[in-house]
Amino acid sequence: MNSKAFAILVGVIMVLSGFASFVMMGGNQDEAVIVPSDRDSLQTFGVQGRLVDWNFEGLQDVLEMSPESTVMAYWINLSASQNLTDAATAALPQSLGLNYASQLYSTKIEGLAGVDFNGTRMEFHRIMPYRVGYNSLVIPYQGYMMIPGGNDYVTVLGKPVLFGTQDSVRQVIDVIDGGLSSQNFTLIDDEQADLQLAALGSGGSGMPLSGGYNEFFLSVTAAESQDEGFYLNARYLRPQTSVVSKVREIAAKNNLSYSTKASDIEISGLVARESMQNVLMALLGP
Repeated sequence: MNSKAFAILVGVIMVLSGFASFVMMGGNQDEAVIVPSDRDSLQTFGVQGRLVDWNFEGLQDVLEMSPESTVMAYWINLSASQNLTDAATAALPQSLGLNYASQLYSTKIEGLAGVDFNGTRMEFHRIMPYRVGYNSLVIPYQGYMMIPGGNDYVTVLGKPVLFGTQDSVRQVIDVIDGGLSSQNFTLIDDEQADLQLAALGSGGSGMPLSGGYNEFFLSVTAAESQDEGFYLNARYLRPQTSVVSKVREIAAKNNLSYSTKASDIEISGLVARESMQNVLMALLGP
């Protein structure tokens, strides 16, 4: 294990142990576990202060909560397909929600998003509300209660739950309070998909295919029968020559259609379920 991977592992352990310590601490609130149902309101959490209450049905909703400096964002419906979830876990940037979903909360994460901005990264988690052991050891900000989770990570409960460093969560709360949104992305449409990702080439080498384009948008939707695979569409605005060659190679290898329009390119088609992880890793890798 290299030093970077070890540092990530240590950070994960610190975050998870810190979060576990918090939820085990009791206050004067009723800490009995509540079985979630579709009728549960956000108040089921039992916390004081404001709760996040925002639409969380796709990438556009995520960007409406993200600072204008956002250079990459993704959204995934974790209830759509375990095969897609596994492929996304392998291909997307490191995510506590994807890698440790069953350990973070008392109920499963049904939808998840991640955003990169200002040199930091944070996550949004959609969960069913459940009773949280609550006491005064929180950090209030704009009326929201930031729950410490170790290693400077905090959680703000609601729909969705905000999870990240104090600085990143504060920036998102500022956006939510001010109703601002990211204006940098142009390829995102209203079409629903199980996985959506957008990236700007201005984000640099940390972006998919090292950011060799002006903008990139990916959508993946499970076919009606998951055995059939997944419908994939990927679009690039003004890609560099190296990206064009790479994308054309991916399309040819996986029997996807490849098209050009002016200086832009697009690939689309049905990806076999057994090929989904390799295709995602190729499209989202360096």
